[in-house]
Amino acid sequence: MVNVISLPDALFCARPLVDQLFADRLLTSIYYGRPGAKGRTQKAADREEIAMLVGKLHAKAVELSAEVDGLVPVSKAAEKAKVPGITVVHMILGGFLKRVFRLAGQDGVGALRVDPAEVKQHRISCTEGLSPMEAFASLKISRNIGWCLVDRCPDEVGLAVNWIIGPDEDHRIPWFDPAVVADFKARLTHPVRIAERHGIQIGEVVGRLKRRRVRPELSESEVGENFYRIRDLKADLFT
Repeated sequence: MVNVISLPDALFCARPLVDQLFADRLLTSIYYGRPGAKGRTQKAADREEIAMLVGKLHAKAVELSAEVDGLVPVSKAAEKAKVPGITVVHMILGGFLKRVFRLAGQDGVGALRVDPAEVKQHRISCTEGLSPMEAFASLKISRNIGWCLVDRCPDEVGLAVNWIIGPDEDHRIPWFDPAVVADFKARLTHPVRIAERHGIQIGEVVGRLKRRRVRPELSESEVGENFYRIRDLKADLFT
């Protein structure tokens, strides 16, 4: 395993891209060790999975012996196109970009060079809606809980993901319809959102729900958090 703190060095990229790789499930979180003072275990990724991801990216690239004018690193291309770095990674893996190169003697994402004009060209077709990070942040849930919800039957939960497929059909880019996220948010809520809305502590929210015997529609054991139907919450419950 590679501890999450060491992943930017292992992948030769910035920490925000590491978080985006986890959020879009291009890397799988591994939790290990005993919970610390804040109840958190350590997080890592499998070294073989990292090697596979880097291998796929490098396989899409033509080797360069030196820097070439007009080609920039993934991070710079993302900045110029005003998209997250993960979108450029998806473009490479999905076969959207024709001009993908890597500098000889360099490793990881940092070795890749792309044409920012080509990234801009595919920006709209590769960013249809909300990214997983944006969707889950809107719902105030972790990416693990968010994907647990997605993995449930869509008819049951109603948080379906849309997949964008490019020239390389083996790779899919996840995006969420803002209307679907808004509908989920209007139907289901959880203690953190309730506490924020009513200006009370989360512990107080949980206590009141238990005293009123309000049963969650989706339980923590199922998806990592208790979700309640908003229509089941009486008007006087948190006032």
